[in-house]
Amino acid sequence: MVNYNHIEVISLKDKNKKVSIKLERHRWPDEIAKDQQKRRKAFKIVIAIIVAFLLGTQFNKISNLAAGPTDAHAGVERFERVYRDLLASWYFKTDMEQPESEMIDNAIKGMLEKNGDQHTSYMTQEEMNNLNESINMNFDGIGVQYYAGNGANIITRVFKGSPAEGAGLLAGDVLSKVDGVEIKTVDREKIQELIMGKEGTPVKVEVLRDQKPIEFDIKRGKINALVWGEVRDGVGYIEISSFGKNLADATKLYLDEFLEHGVDKLVIDLRDNGGGYLQAIEDIARIFFDNDEVVYKEDFMNNSEKVYKVSDSEKAQYPFKDIAVLINEKSASASEVLTLALQENRGVKVVGVNSYGKGTVQTQHEYSDKSALKVTIAKWNSPKGNNIHGTGIKPDVEVKLPAIFYTNFVVLDDSKEIHVDTVHEAVVYTQNALNFLGYHNGRTDGYYDTKTSEALMKYKAELSLEVNDTIDHSIQEQLYSSVVSEWSSNRNARDVQLQKAIEVVKNGK
Repeated sequence: MVNYNHIEVISLKDKNKKVSIKLERHRWPDEIAKDQQKRRKAFKIVIAIIVAFLLGTQFNKISNLAAGPTDAHAGVERFERVYRDLLASWYFKTDMEQPESEMIDNAIKGMLEKNGDQHTSYMTQEEMNNLNESINMNFDGIGVQYYAGNGANIITRVFKGSPAEGAGLLAGDVLSKVDGVEIKTVDREKIQELIMGKEGTPVKVEVLRDQKPIEFDIKRGKINALVWGEVRDGVGYIEISSFGKNLADATKLYLDEFLEHGVDKLVIDLRDNGGGYLQAIEDIARIFFDNDEVVYKEDFMNNSEKVYKVSDSEKAQYPFKDIAVLINEKSASASEVLTLALQENRGVKVVGVNSYGKGTVQTQHEYSDKSALKVTIAKWNSPKGNNIHGTGIKPDVEVKLPAIFYTNFVVLDDSKEIHVDTVHEAVVYTQNALNFLGYHNGRTDGYYDTKTSEALMKYKAELSLEVNDTIDHSIQEQLYSSVVSEWSSNRNARDVQLQKAIEVVKNGK
């Protein structure tokens, strides 16, 4: 499923983006090919040495150290010799900013890529920081999510406990000015620069509400974007984006509000949630399970098992009677842990499509240079002992979104044009997009027929574009933008998975 959510300073436009271009002499194709071949050869040497070292040391362990510890030492020395020779004489090391560290990073990553476990990886300090930021979803700002389209920046969400909520901003307000700067035609980078800033610093935001300007003086703060919620059709709805730090506290803010309004039915949306920290699972489990209920089990390589049970339960404070969980093909890891625990312990109904299927547990070994090794240490099983690694969770009620959300967006070369009576993968996207937008109800197999052409020309005419049958890069981008706009502005009507989940909890089955 394509994730079309955008938080705070992320708009759906990306025009006028500044790009730095490094000027170099022109190189002919045969030069480039030779350069690439040389780099691949040198890189393979580094990888081969460190892989040989890994396999050698592991074999020594398996054979009960029959060959003695000197073989491992020899492997390390061999790697060091190659590494030093490369540093001393490799011509293309000058293409690297920091060859000493980059070659080591590449060698370690190459070693791990050969082990068949895509979830075990080595990360530099920068990659570690990016990972943690993506899981925790914390940033400094005012705490709104908005949709940018047709010259308007419309607030779609105001996060609970955020400065924006405290100031009185509402979903539906149109952002018009930030610190006196009109932002109707401002690009994404400039909006980001204007809105974001250090915690505690002031920002003046003007919005249009019922076409009347209202000005707010707001102090920026720490924003927790892990969860968002609202009441829809008498049902509490929470969307959990990641299992990061403080997830349970952020979730309870919404659940408390639901209960205050007499809402005792709940939909938990875990679509596109790739997981996070197991500690966050244990924290949020207290909300939904009784003491001593099993949340998950870890199965280690020495055949030992660790069972995680709820302690300090808060379930009595959150007496939701009927619950449904929404999942899709990107719901993974911690999302699957919570889903199975709810399904097996409470009989919760699962709605959507089959989940990703990540049934392993990783831990991080951090090093002095702030890099880290993320390594698989166990498999996790559900309370009833089920493992979904590689298979995923099959929903109780399968519901798919329109086909466009499962269709690859094909990037065409600027010079590429596709015309009628052609078969191309990009035509599949065009057909499904036109279908979603209401212009087309014909074939979607990638064959560009006259019916598709007629639908495309009608679409172009309504947008005052040049009317012809050409499919190119620009029209693909325009179709993508139209799909985003339609989904964002009419999501309540378009989200058939959520509609079904609400129906399930309201009917109690």
